Amino acid sequence: MVALALLAGWADAQQADAPSQPVPRLAGQLALGAALTPVGFVASGWATKHGARRLGWTEDHATRAAWIAAYTGTWLGAASGPILVGRDGRATAALGGSLVGLGTAALTVRVGNWLWDDDRRSCGLGCWTIGAVTIALPSIGATVAYAASRR
Repeated sequence: MVALALLAGWADAQQADAPSQPVPRLAGQLALGAALTPVGFVASGWATKHGARRLGWTEDHATRAAWIAAYTGTWLGAASGPILVGRDGRATAALGGSLVGLGTAALTVRVGNWLWDDDRRSCGLGCWTIGAVTIALPSIGATVAYAASRR
């Protein structure tokens, strides 16, 4: 479904030949999406775990629901940057691009764990770089897909 959304946006962009977007708008889409990514992760996860505990769920079930909500909040937060700042793209393309970026971020984390998991003290700049890339990737995916879907 994500691939179809991205391909549909790309095909529309190729046919319509939309005028280019101003760089400040693209930067705003990317920045807002990157800022909302960790906010969506923390706020969604915390609110879900807190609510599940109040409903009497077990700690294991509350934690599982919190993780699902946190990643859903990340996905939606990153996609909302282009949707809120953009003008003429498709929201479905931003959601698909955010999902692709989220998957790529998960792979980036796995590579970082593979490289530095044994000795965390030697990680330094590499860990900070992977952390920044991980936060930015969902927003980058959403912004690129949204821009490709412009009418």
